[in-house]
Amino acid sequence: MDSSGGSSKLGFSGYRHTTTGKPDLFLTQVGPGTPGGEYQRRFWQAAAWEHEIKDLPFVQRVLGEDLVLFRDKSGRYGCMHPHCCHRNTSLEFGQIEQRGIRCCYHGRLYDIDGTILEAPGEPLDVLQRQVAQPAYPTHVFCGMVFVYMGPIEQKPPFPNYDRFNVPGIRMAAGDRLPWTCNWLQLKENVMDPVHTATLHVLPGQPNPFGDGFGVIPEIEWAETPVGCIYVAVRRVGENIWARSTDALMPNIHSITTVFESGRQRKVSAPPWLTLWTTPVDDENCINFTFFHLRDDETREKRVASQFNNFGQSPNRPYEERQRVPGDYDAMTSQGGITPHSKENLGVGDTGVALFRRLLRRGIEATQRGDKLPFLYDFNGTPTPTYGNDRIVPLSAVNGDPDDKRVLRQYARNIVKDYLDNPPLKALS
Repeated sequence: MDSSGGSSKLGFSGYRHTTTGKPDLFLTQVGPGTPGGEYQRRFWQAAAWEHEIKDLPFVQRVLGEDLVLFRDKSGRYGCMHPHCCHRNTSLEFGQIEQRGIRCCYHGRLYDIDGTILEAPGEPLDVLQRQVAQPAYPTHVFCGMVFVYMGPIEQKPPFPNYDRFNVPGIRMAAGDRLPWTCNWLQLKENVMDPVHTATLHVLPGQPNPFGDGFGVIPEIEWAETPVGCIYVAVRRVGENIWARSTDALMPNIHSITTVFESGRQRKVSAPPWLTLWTTPVDDENCINFTFFHLRDDETREKRVASQFNNFGQSPNRPYEERQRVPGDYDAMTSQGGITPHSKENLGVGDTGVALFRRLLRRGIEATQRGDKLPFLYDFNGTPTPTYGNDRIVPLSAVNGDPDDKRVLRQYARNIVKDYLDNPPLKALS
């Protein structure tokens, strides 16, 4: 049977679309010397969980560089280029000592900052003035070893977001989730609440998202001092539910619980999960997750929940993933680096465009040598964030709660209120 009939002048246009699209390498590349890579190197990057670094060196690729991480016998963490600056033997075979790591080949001992401490058969004082093993600073937070890979004179303080210190909520180490695509495909998804009403409510999907998630909300997007935010407003029974998530530039975001139903009124909700995305190279990244647990909640209970990591990896039969795809399938199937030139963005992609625009601004500031936008505060006080659930009675909106224009205006009002009064202050 011939199926050549069609109802659109644009139908059966495959032949006209066989050219290869072009990725935006300015935004997506992360290697040394690339515009995006230089920008990323001005921020702390999650490298490995503490429990992964045992009594042997641990190899991890970050921003296109292979790194060797270790914990010396005095408990300090080190991070170095893998090849010994003497004769290029890899320090993944190095010997961990009380102070630093020793190359297995000729016995040179390096302190965690790369200083040569011992060089058998060589004049140590001369060597120490001439050379050091390339090394990066580390910082330990919530069971994670972070590295800073930029100019040492520009090293920022470690971020101190308000959601890291909420009374009655403690943080705990989560998971390592590798993704076979560019980091930007994960992070720009943060500003796409439309997909939660489509991808996450497919028929047959074992997903605990509340019923309210199945309604495409009225959405407002805005820039914030830490990056960008969306506010998605829905009517749920006699309530108005305003759910917000913010992207903390360049590669962090935190969400409130996906079990929210929108039926219990509240001014503010605590964080539930923080995701720190590490660019491994241009076509691979890792989502490191951090749990925010109530005092009565255990890490084991969170790990065992039916939501935990569903659709966040390829660890399901292929046919099942075709029938019930998850985030991993939607994002990695775009390609290793999705070609932006072949996209056709719509109104619901406003947040994606905003995120890319802010990323471009940060990269261009790095190129000029200007102060970076969205870098963590330097005054020692917690940096406000804006992800929240606010659930109020219908009377809180000015007008018909079933009118999309009224809900959109309420979303705008929420954005302004949050920027003036960061929502987590209500939980302090």
